[in-house]
Amino acid sequence: MEEIKAQATGVHIDRVTQLQDSIDQQCQMLFKSLHYLHKKAGMVQVAPEIPVTQLNDGADSADEFTARTQEIANDICRQAKKIDTLVESLPGVSVSESEQEREFVELSQENDAATRELEEANKRARVLLGDISGILREIADNAGKQKSETTKQW
Repeated sequence: MEEIKAQATGVHIDRVTQLQDSIDQQCQMLFKSLHYLHKKAGMVQVAPEIPVTQLNDGADSADEFTARTQEIANDICRQAKKIDTLVESLPGVSVSESEQEREFVELSQENDAATRELEEANKRARVLLGDISGILREIADNAGKQKSETTKQW
């Protein structure tokens, strides 16, 4: 039971956050790589009947483009492996469906108990607030009576 509480309190939430950040990074890498390929690729004739009509002045040399493209591909693959590792470390991936359902039922029962406890505390707080308000009203009334009696004496 303590393990479930530890899992629910932030250990796995941190993994989910890491996974979200990694996926965001992967998306940025893919976007930037497409931008690089679009801007830095040299024009190459792919068919003899279709000539290259416009050169890309900002294109990298063929060797530089190949090296950079390989580096980008390696970075994307490394990030994908990192995402796979994070997914595998998430809770429930290696747990059977029946165990997940049992854990869900336990957490649901704990949540229901905590909700009842909160409602009871809220009721007690409202009663105390009413009591305190009544006492303060009584004090204010008595203070007002004493003040008027003091003024009558003068």
